Amino acid sequence: MKIVLTGSLGRINQTLVPKLAHAGHDVTVISHNASRSGLIKVFRATPAIGSITDEAFLTQTFKDADVVYLMLTGIMASEDIYAAATQQAETYAAAIKAAGVKRVVNLSSVGADLGPEVGSLYMYHLIEQTLITALPDVDITFIRPTAMYYNLLSSVPTVRKSHRIYTNASLEVKNVWVAPIDVTTVLIQALTKPTAGQTVTYVASDEQTYLEVASALSKTLKMPDLRVSQVPDEVMQDHLITAGAPAAFAREYVKTVAYQRDHDFYADYRAHQPRLGEVKMADFAQVFAEDYRNRQVIK
Repeated sequence: MKIVLTGSLGRINQTLVPKLAHAGHDVTVISHNASRSGLIKVFRATPAIGSITDEAFLTQTFKDADVVYLMLTGIMASEDIYAAATQQAETYAAAIKAAGVKRVVNLSSVGADLGPEVGSLYMYHLIEQTLITALPDVDITFIRPTAMYYNLLSSVPTVRKSHRIYTNASLEVKNVWVAPIDVTTVLIQALTKPTAGQTVTYVASDEQTYLEVASALSKTLKMPDLRVSQVPDEVMQDHLITAGAPAAFAREYVKTVAYQRDHDFYADYRAHQPRLGEVKMADFAQVFAEDYRNRQVIK
């Protein structure tokens, strides 16, 4: 199959690209960074260097593809993440139409079934609806991963400094986590064994509360006083901005976590309950510990 992937060599594509190429597929990887070309070729894939905001470039790259994989990148810094996400979805849709592509796999997110009340994840709802409306005759699989384990790596500095994880989430409500490799497994199925129509597939690896997360990390780090602390929404927002997150994104992200804390956020996930993947929180704790050891002490 001829498969075109957006997302350069991000966390998911680092495993997805070599697996698809090893299986004998003709893989093209879109990247805006020309320095990625060498590694893409090492993975036995073809680099296509250009911008995902360039409709003409996408159209040319998508031509003759059996399936195209779409994902969202570079939105966090936008002053209006929702307008930026909608514009990107419209650009993707126009290129898909112009190139005559009939099969699309879109990396969406848990929460895409909800509205503006869900904060930052609402951009995935907008993307899904834009693609559905613009491409009624295209088979589309929306892959909805849950919270990525690697988001927890943002807590490494506070764990190092004060043995604390800070969040505005509930500490006792089960959150659903996922590893990139488990997403890759589901993506390979979606890309190489097409499903007719427009469908939704959730991906998850483990279900753990923040208290359980802290316990797993405490054991792995051999840090018995490691704790997780719930902080007010406004404190969490200030913390994110101080850590370098754009203010507009920080505000909407905190709104997302607050919605998960105060509402039945995972209702649609449970309605489409997936088989949990192989990577558990205890496995990710090893990754967290390695990152912890590798970072320089913050002075």
